[in-house]
Amino acid sequence: MGLDNLMTLAKASRWNELEQQWMATVESLPPDALTAELLAPLETAVKGGQGTLAETLGWAWLSAAKSKATADAALLIARELLMRLPSGEDLRAEVLTLYRQTHADEKYLEHWVEASGLVGGKSVKRALRFLDVGLKLKPGAFLLHRTEDEPAELLEADPKSDTFVIRTPRRSQTLSADQLIDAYGIISGDDFRVLQILRPDRIKELVANDPESLLMGIARGHRNRIDRDELKLLLSPKYIPLDQWTNWWNKARDAIKKSKHLRIEGRSPMMILFEPKGMTLEAETWAAFEKADSPRAWLELVEGYLRETRGKDAKRDPAFLEKIQSTLVAHARRFTKHEPLNAFATSLITERLAGEGLPVHAEAHGVAIEMLKAVKKPAVLVIDLPDAALWSLALPTVKQALPEKWPEVYAELMRAAPVGQLDTLGKSLEEAGRGDLIPPRIEAALAAPADHGDLVMWVWRGPGIKTPIPAPPRLELFNRILSLVGTARQRTGQAERGADVNALRAKVRAGLSHRDYAGYRELLGQIDQSMALAFRRQIERSDGLGPVVQEEMMTILREYFPGLYAKVKLPQWEEEGVLYVTRQGYKVRQAELDELVNVKMRENAKAIGAAAELGDLSENSEYKFALEERDLLRARVAQIQSEISIAKIMEAEDLPEDHVGIGHRVRLDPASSSGDPIELTILGPWESDLARRIFSYQTPLARRVLGKKIGDAITLPLEGTEYSMVIAAFEPAIDAAVVKAV
Repeated sequence: MGLDNLMTLAKASRWNELEQQWMATVESLPPDALTAELLAPLETAVKGGQGTLAETLGWAWLSAAKSKATADAALLIARELLMRLPSGEDLRAEVLTLYRQTHADEKYLEHWVEASGLVGGKSVKRALRFLDVGLKLKPGAFLLHRTEDEPAELLEADPKSDTFVIRTPRRSQTLSADQLIDAYGIISGDDFRVLQILRPDRIKELVANDPESLLMGIARGHRNRIDRDELKLLLSPKYIPLDQWTNWWNKARDAIKKSKHLRIEGRSPMMILFEPKGMTLEAETWAAFEKADSPRAWLELVEGYLRETRGKDAKRDPAFLEKIQSTLVAHARRFTKHEPLNAFATSLITERLAGEGLPVHAEAHGVAIEMLKAVKKPAVLVIDLPDAALWSLALPTVKQALPEKWPEVYAELMRAAPVGQLDTLGKSLEEAGRGDLIPPRIEAALAAPADHGDLVMWVWRGPGIKTPIPAPPRLELFNRILSLVGTARQRTGQAERGADVNALRAKVRAGLSHRDYAGYRELLGQIDQSMALAFRRQIERSDGLGPVVQEEMMTILREYFPGLYAKVKLPQWEEEGVLYVTRQGYKVRQAELDELVNVKMRENAKAIGAAAELGDLSENSEYKFALEERDLLRARVAQIQSEISIAKIMEAEDLPEDHVGIGHRVRLDPASSSGDPIELTILGPWESDLARRIFSYQTPLARRVLGKKIGDAITLPLEGTEYSMVIAAFEPAIDAAVVKAV
């Protein structure tokens, strides 16, 4: 399935298939690919009312580009997404971050950022154009009028005073940035429109000495193509005498044959075509390789070259690959002393070439081994690698370098390993007889799931190992996972907005949908309809699942519990799977959950680890106590998560006016002339306070009052005595006084 299939799926509104195909496509594309075949489906999704899906797909593409491509390539993609996706605040921030990375040396960068209005919410298209043109406004730059096709040269530029002096064929002008950018765009100084009007002497020089540059300049002004007859009319006799045209054309044709950017096509007419990216793949790769300065960038270029030369008709240049390897070895040697991580990553890139059946320098392999032997924390070298693709190369190297201690390193790597590498790590530890190192890593991950997304989802999917793992019950684990992508995740602040959040969400989506939601289906087979209703509410609140996964999980839930969607009108207090609470009570429960998850469970995980280090677990009372505390904490967290998942906040405006309901304060008068009135309040179980006569609506006493109207008689058991009472009045009790007392 190719790129064109994405648009077919979008036009057919097959959104589920589009998301699945999209994720596979962005992972397989070159890291710097910016293609209309990806932009068009996003536009179709937005027009089809699938803005949220479009944002999810766009962020997935951008996240892949940021992790694999250069900042310049990522910026191009982010700009195009910003102009197409409906909610652009996060993307605006991302675009600005990338501009700051790619223009770090630009003196007036922040000035142009502010002036563009990209931060202030101005039109995205104009803001980006303003920023792009502004950053290129340097004395000597050439411009082209947007409507009159008239070139100009920038003579003076002072962004601070907002003064720009340009020279046109008619006069010199002083303009503000707004005036200049609204009227002009940047153009190459070798464009023939510039040469013809502002630099005519340069044309004569190029005619005589550099036909290739002249032809490229002319083609730029003619949409990168011009036929030979039109070229002759343009140059002769004004710049080339008619009697010299044939000789000059023969010279120009020889230059075209040798050019990396020009070629001739056809005979009548004969077309001269200009290709800006016309270098050979090797030359283009090497030019970029020389400019690159990090292992991540080198890996991207190597991967790009290998991808482009993979296939039946592809031919790889052995001399070019030898040149690449020699350069990588030199870089690795240079990094060894002061930048061991870069040395390690660089040497592993040569291992990547070995995976393609190409010879590898022994010295490069030795660098990686020596780095692992020399550092105090070898796991950090692997964890900090710039690309997950290098993990599969690094793991065998760890074994070779550290034959005695590699199991401990593998166990440490589990906390940050990509999910695809976790089975490899776990099975290797089992084969070495060190499966005991696995459970503590899982314990730590479950105590802080937002920091260990891959490991948590590996546990959910079902590890391919034999060692028993300390996984909580499936229901509890499911609740923890949903807390990463819904309101609980947003509340705890365990992840920041933007790409990091989207990466975590992508891991959760991939884990839940693994093998057609096998784990989710298994869990649904173990619960009743009341719990299924709680699932429904949790999934509806978990916006981070994305529209496709949410819809698919709801569809599966409907398959297992068709009666869940049958509408039967019941009084509030008889509804199953709903817990009515006040807003303040909800906040108090959330705060308790945050304290348990982010403080007490983390402290407990550390306590378990510290106690385990004391040895002899069978006689270790501290270890046993820590495990008991863990079980209590887990039980409390599971209880609160279950309650929160079905909680519904009461609002005063939603209370019934014709009968007593949950959230009312009720005054009851004695049915006889003797006795005193009684006032009681009916709220949720979290707000119950018997001393103040605040009763949970779930209690038998409250049930006698609920649903009654003014004037209705009831018997009320209070303090061991049955009282005959009459409903005298009721009013909303959801106010500041009651809330503060909770």
